[in-house]
Amino acid sequence: MTTYAPVGLPRWDPQVGPDALPAEIADWATSTAMRDLVECFGERWPTGDVLDGLVEISARHWDFRRGGERATALRREFPAHVTERVRAAAGALGLRHRDTPSRDRYDHVLIHGGLFRSCLLRARYAATLLDRHLTGGTVCGLGSVRPTSEPERALAAERGADDCPTEFAAMDFAVRSAFTGLRRLPGDPSLRHDYETPDGRRLSVLAAPSSDPTRRANTADTCAYWAGSRSTPVAGERVLLVTTEHFVPFQQADAIRTLGIPYGCAVETVGLDPAAAPDARLRAPLATVEYLQEIRSAIRSMRLLRDVRRGPRLTHSA
Repeated sequence: MTTYAPVGLPRWDPQVGPDALPAEIADWATSTAMRDLVECFGERWPTGDVLDGLVEISARHWDFRRGGERATALRREFPAHVTERVRAAAGALGLRHRDTPSRDRYDHVLIHGGLFRSCLLRARYAATLLDRHLTGGTVCGLGSVRPTSEPERALAAERGADDCPTEFAAMDFAVRSAFTGLRRLPGDPSLRHDYETPDGRRLSVLAAPSSDPTRRANTADTCAYWAGSRSTPVAGERVLLVTTEHFVPFQQADAIRTLGIPYGCAVETVGLDPAAAPDARLRAPLATVEYLQEIRSAIRSMRLLRDVRRGPRLTHSA
């Protein structure tokens, strides 16, 4: 059985200081797990800038989207020994078993959007964390105006959400389903819905626009839009982001880049395991291609974060 030592993900906590960030990115990118994964796919370790080289390698072997959405990514089966090494590397690189927050209080909890099923799972997981482990803070579901697909609308109708034309509508339904007793507050129904729980907690759901008119809003867009809304984080506040486990590394890097650095708030990302969802009808074990695709996403986001911090170029001769 293949095992690797876990690699810490980049952190951003103003109370600790940002000096360790470049080294943390380098440790993640040059880890034994990453090196073994590169070798597993018949590639030599990059001889120039490591992150640039890993982006190129991942484009050749781990990009199953080819410019499309995750839901339309190519499916591929791998030999058992490759699947074992990929899953082991994914665990070491932070794409598995990252479901427990390190603290018990956060000033803001953000729920990442996605397909209808993901919105349901993440909103419910956020509600569970707030019910059992976390105290304080506002809660926000991050959506967009991306049109939902026919399978999403079918699942939405099955769950009682007959009118679900966009990701924003999916997240709004998910939040209302996960948090009971919500009272709707005045707001802009086209871009934002605001709610209050019986105990006075404020919840909102946002529809973020894209920063690039040629594509839908992505993780960075939704985080930046939330930060520019009425819930603008204050320096020193703690923000917890809730997602699915294999998205944790890339979304943590994006959160540092769009929230931590510009606003001086501490950010942390946790992710649920979709194969362990309490609702059996929503369970879905992650495939090998999904781990590989999100390792590629993480590499690209780490490079963007590295370049924002203007850290040292990661170069190796072997």
